[in-house]
Amino acid sequence: MKKLFIILCLSSVFLSGCNSTSTAKTEQSETFLSLHQLINHSLFQQQKTPSEEAIFTLSKAQKKRFLNYAKQHFDTVRADRIIYNYLEEQLSDFKYYGETLSATESVSLEKGNCISLAIVTQSYAELLGLETSFQEVSSTPIYAQQGNLIYVSKHLRTKVYAPPPEKKKGVLSLFRSGTLIDYFPTRGSFYSGNASYNDLVSMFYSNLAGDTLQKKQYDFAYSFIIQANKYTPNHPELFNMAAILHRRMGDKTSAQHIYQTALEQDNVSVNLLSNYRILAQEMGDHALIEQINRALINDEKDPYELLVIAANARQQGALIRAKSNLELAITKAPYIADLYLELAKVHFQQGHTARTQSLLSKAIELERDKQKLNIYQAKLLALSNIN
Repeated sequence: MKKLFIILCLSSVFLSGCNSTSTAKTEQSETFLSLHQLINHSLFQQQKTPSEEAIFTLSKAQKKRFLNYAKQHFDTVRADRIIYNYLEEQLSDFKYYGETLSATESVSLEKGNCISLAIVTQSYAELLGLETSFQEVSSTPIYAQQGNLIYVSKHLRTKVYAPPPEKKKGVLSLFRSGTLIDYFPTRGSFYSGNASYNDLVSMFYSNLAGDTLQKKQYDFAYSFIIQANKYTPNHPELFNMAAILHRRMGDKTSAQHIYQTALEQDNVSVNLLSNYRILAQEMGDHALIEQINRALINDEKDPYELLVIAANARQQGALIRAKSNLELAITKAPYIADLYLELAKVHFQQGHTARTQSLLSKAIELERDKQKLNIYQAKLLALSNIN
């Protein structure tokens, strides 16, 4: 079965949901076609979505509880550390749940994903008048599957800046003190880019777009994409999701137009190109397939992108290309179990049973997810029985 790829923040496995690449894209020429211009709006009915203010609003009781805590510590603890300490206490019973929630929902229900936690942190920072910035982080593992959608995830962490010190005449400060809050620090995560407040708001809406797309609530998916697009108008993952939505609605012409415009405007991601190639294959357009393949090869890829490329190559029977990408990914991130599993699939298709077993054993050694671990062990047992 062909898979469609969406970038999201999925808290139960990893977090991010999240991408910062949009920041550099938002300054493109105004002559470029916007996503809003490319969408076939006649297919959908606009649905009500949460406002930006509603996303970050805390209840009166939640505000009071936090501010009372802060007042008790102002004399001895710096304001940015107060937020960190408060979150650490509050998260002791927190459920790292895949759903993207507003600040008040996440606090009251004590659950949420990385976007939810970044939103809560932003709300607390605003109450204390502190500035923030965000970082995009890649984590392991990074994939989850629901139906025929594969969610490719990254996560956010927040830097809360300390209150600015009193300015001294003739003294120029080059660095700003602050506290970096990583909600999932034990996942083998590594920094992969900066993100902005607009990215955070866009991720909230785009995550909900992905959720509703999976549930086939297409009018809601459309509405959330439109909202997200207001904050990151040239984000390739929104183009990707909009094209998937049109394809689901049977409008392949608009889907192709969205993909091709993104490609021509150099506004692409591996996920977008991978999905565009699926459409090109359905259309039997071999010249377009080659164009997309060249675009996929052009840029340096991170291990997770290489995994997507390799999986697509294996499904097309290009086993040597798949193997090459996986081996490169493993040199960059030898701790990712999914890489060894995918490479095992390649060697199995090549008839290399012993090598397949060895790679499955390595995946089992690295895998933390119990459900996946059971599947890997079952595969290894099946291979052992063959011998």
